[in-house]
Amino acid sequence: MLNDAMRSALCALLILIFFPCAVSAQGLLQGISGLLDFNYSFFSSKTTDASGVTTKTETNSYNPRFTLSINTTILPKLRLDAGAVFEKNISLLNTDFADIKTTSTKIRPYGYLTLNDPLYTAGVGFSRNEETIKTEGQRRVTLVNDDYLAIFKWRPEGFPLIDTQYERTHIFDEAHLIQDTTKDYFSLTSRYSYKGLDLRYQGSYTDTNLQLNHLNITDWTHSGWATYSNSFFNRRVLLSTSYNINYDQIETSSRGTGTVSIQVFPFAGLSLNTDTPDTGALLTTATLTDGNLTASVGIDLVTDLAPVGDTRRRNMGLEFSNVTEVNNLLVWVDRDVSSIASSFNWDIWISSDGSNWTHWAGPFTAPFGPFQNSFAIDFPNVNTRFIKVVTTPLFPRPFSFPNIFVTELQAFLKKPTEEVRGTTTRTSQNYYLDIKSRILDIPTFFYNFDYFYTRTDPDGQLRYTLSNGFSVNHRFSRVFSGNAKVAREDGSEQKEKSVAYVYDASLEAVPLKPLTHRLVFSGRDETIEGRHNNNNSFILYNFAELYKGLEVNLNGSMSFLTSETGQKTQEAGIQFITMIIPHPTINLTLDYKYLNTDRSGGDNLDSSTYTHRGEVLISYNPFRTLFLVASIDVLAGNDQKTQTVQNYGINWAPFPDGDLQFRFNYNENLTTGGIKETIINPGVRWNITKRSYLDLSYQIIKNESTGQKEESNFFSATLKIFF
Repeated sequence: MLNDAMRSALCALLILIFFPCAVSAQGLLQGISGLLDFNYSFFSSKTTDASGVTTKTETNSYNPRFTLSINTTILPKLRLDAGAVFEKNISLLNTDFADIKTTSTKIRPYGYLTLNDPLYTAGVGFSRNEETIKTEGQRRVTLVNDDYLAIFKWRPEGFPLIDTQYERTHIFDEAHLIQDTTKDYFSLTSRYSYKGLDLRYQGSYTDTNLQLNHLNITDWTHSGWATYSNSFFNRRVLLSTSYNINYDQIETSSRGTGTVSIQVFPFAGLSLNTDTPDTGALLTTATLTDGNLTASVGIDLVTDLAPVGDTRRRNMGLEFSNVTEVNNLLVWVDRDVSSIASSFNWDIWISSDGSNWTHWAGPFTAPFGPFQNSFAIDFPNVNTRFIKVVTTPLFPRPFSFPNIFVTELQAFLKKPTEEVRGTTTRTSQNYYLDIKSRILDIPTFFYNFDYFYTRTDPDGQLRYTLSNGFSVNHRFSRVFSGNAKVAREDGSEQKEKSVAYVYDASLEAVPLKPLTHRLVFSGRDETIEGRHNNNNSFILYNFAELYKGLEVNLNGSMSFLTSETGQKTQEAGIQFITMIIPHPTINLTLDYKYLNTDRSGGDNLDSSTYTHRGEVLISYNPFRTLFLVASIDVLAGNDQKTQTVQNYGINWAPFPDGDLQFRFNYNENLTTGGIKETIINPGVRWNITKRSYLDLSYQIIKNESTGQKEESNFFSATLKIFF
């Protein structure tokens, strides 16, 4: 099978080389491009534990790859995109116990024809992803993924847009013993917009046949959206409303055993880079759940070392309309990272309010692929409204993976076949209404009405929130301005009714252009089925640019929280940040934080804790080829040992514009407790011609801690030739 595909690709290449006149009329030669690259890497690791026992590991990898692409317009409206990728990877693993050789051969031919017209777009295509893996002492395995695609888009002016797609996927191994799965997928999307009205429909049909498990799954989904927004009475009344309904029907028939994955659709996607996953709300990230499995959402799973890079843990989550049962997450990325997938550890966190999180499962590694660029994370069943997966990015960036961008996060509920055999249905509805009416112009005074409703069947889960409120904002003078808001929220969730009063106000003073003061008060007083809780906070922001190159921030805060159990929590904090730029090449940042927390009452013992945290960071960039940075971070408190982290870094890249480019990176971390990490990374790149270059990189990583030492060496060489 592999030889046949190789022969076909070589024949096509020979025709293009020796008979250019046969294809020049169609413009194929102008659209031919290719890449020949060879990668070699050597990795060694030596670990010595407290007893003096040393463990050594060495890996040699050879990775030649050839890519041929044809992108051309055959006829005025007909475009051809075709090509093939041939790749081989030979890996030699040497340990104290065994020597293992693994060979992987991949071939990926593809071809797509697209007919474009202002009124319509039609296209057909085929691609094959074939991978053969041979490990010494084990049976050779060949996995194949054949994919057939057909699309049609209709764009009549003034009428609904129509977008259809058919895709047939066949994944199998050469002997049909490990996997033999066929999936037929058809989708229809239509959209119509008129003034403030937007109507959308999306339907899909998926028929999956797992032949080895004698399992057939048919999935019908229908989704409809209706949104409307407009203004009335000379824009004194603004109205926005939307309704969404989703219907999912799954038919399962089986003569064997296995599992069925039922996708659970979230209300919103969430993400945030933070090293405190147990607390704090995530930011809404719509692209994380938009169904696009290839476009980056801006979350990179690799980074450089701090303080230059962002080494904070990646938190990626989902919010469901109601409490939902899940046990599987798929984290999609933009490339194949199967070779380093085991380097990532994943943790699952859950929450009922999106701010306070509980660790549910992990850490553990997750399988990756094949053929699908996603991590499959399984965990025990959980019923929750908020869920997130947390992982630490790889740093420093692996040379072969300068970026690994997350593209999508999906949730599933896996169930044994016997539990879902037959037909199951699920319907969810969401409705939102927002009305804002301007009552007065001076001061600007608004009445705000918001209503949100969601229901899921056949579970019968229902949640709604009804809010009535007023808001006002006014500029009292050139110096002073302010705003305030108060609202009452009536709601219900899991058959528990609640009443909450939400209020906030702020006063801002700008006596001088470089000087700003802002006082903010916010609070929420809530009663849920007779259980009362409230939260009030004051924050004072002060910003001053004393002179050019000297900025100062001084912020203070106080908060008062009473929980449903009667426990009272009082927090007081202060933060001082200053940035000093005495010279364009020097940047000095000072950051100090203090937080005091007192707890009393309720079911727990009274307690009082405080923490101090200070950081000093200085960077020096005397010229564009040299960058030096140093920082020290100190954390102290009455309930923990003082921790100190020092970081030093050098980045030197002489001759950045020459054909021969050198680079040198050095980074060292020193942590309280005798933990030391040193990374040395020299490299050189030779731009042989405009279409070829050679890159050599060497990396030394040393880790020392109490009772253990580890040293790793990594060398890589890459030769790329473009044509």
